[in-house]
Amino acid sequence: MKTALYSRHCDLKAKIVDFAGWEMPIQYRGILAEHQTVRQAVGLFDVSHMGRIKVSGKDAERFLDYLSTNRITGKAPNSATYAVWCHQNGGCVDDVIIYRIDATHFFVIVNASNRQKDLEHLQQQSKGFEVAIESCFEDGAIIALQGPKAHDLMSIFFPQASNLKPMSFIEVEELGRPLVLSRTGYTGAGGFELYGSNDQIVSLWDRLLAKGGIFGIEPIGLGARDTLRLEMGFALYGHELSDVIAPSESVSAWTIKWDKPDFAGKEALVRLQSNPSKRSAYGVKLLNPGIARQGYAVFKEGVRIGEVTSGSLAPTLNQAIALILVDSPLQIGELVDIQIRQTICHAEVVQLPFVRKNA
Repeated sequence: MKTALYSRHCDLKAKIVDFAGWEMPIQYRGILAEHQTVRQAVGLFDVSHMGRIKVSGKDAERFLDYLSTNRITGKAPNSATYAVWCHQNGGCVDDVIIYRIDATHFFVIVNASNRQKDLEHLQQQSKGFEVAIESCFEDGAIIALQGPKAHDLMSIFFPQASNLKPMSFIEVEELGRPLVLSRTGYTGAGGFELYGSNDQIVSLWDRLLAKGGIFGIEPIGLGARDTLRLEMGFALYGHELSDVIAPSESVSAWTIKWDKPDFAGKEALVRLQSNPSKRSAYGVKLLNPGIARQGYAVFKEGVRIGEVTSGSLAPTLNQAIALILVDSPLQIGELVDIQIRQTICHAEVVQLPFVRKNA
């Protein structure tokens, strides 16, 4: 599949790769350069491969609250909430952003690789709830404008963007029709995401790149998107979260509102809390040369305690970092060993995020 911006990526000489069935730009000028552009100036991403699902009806709020680890009830209109959806056994279905228009109308952004699975999960779980579930993948596109100069650039097009609070959204107009402008992102660099029809998003892509030169704007591929989220310690489904990794074991554990009367998977997660084999997620900085990749073994005093879930060079720090999932409690400053091919590499447990977040 191709997004509405595919021809733009080709014109910009992007390196295209398959991602969850989509032909997406992995890089343009280069991952390291693009990463620094987002941290220091402003970058423009095509994230149209993400899934979009509308949930509406009398029970929409109650339904989404039941599905989610985080609290959905009682949130303000035009607010966005990050949450995890669980199987009844505690494993993760997906991590999502739930956008609340009002108590009976929501739309949900889901991971590209989980679009169909999430849609089926919603339909299966909706029994007993008065809700309508609609996939809206067909005519729609999403772009993200991220970086410390994103606010200045976006305010040229939409002055009301300057007053938008984090994790909230408004409707603005492009090509004479409304589209959604949200103050959200996956980089920790600050910025916005825009949801609209294909023609609206293509128009905005062109206008942002044309006007953004004075701010140092560049198109950014999925490669830098991954290193940016890793520096923030954000989860990537299939790495930090999965069918066999519970949210309480992950970097997304903070989303769990244990005081909620019930949510899908809560009983299993409560049991897991007292299980001695429960795992925990940590961030580490590597002290020797090498990159720790997903699946590499982690040791403490010669005993295997877990594995790497994500690892890369952190361009902002010029140091290799990793997220690990282990069954042994660790303290900040403690040392562990990671086996990188035939070499044992020392790593230090550090506080997350690896890099300070920019509002």
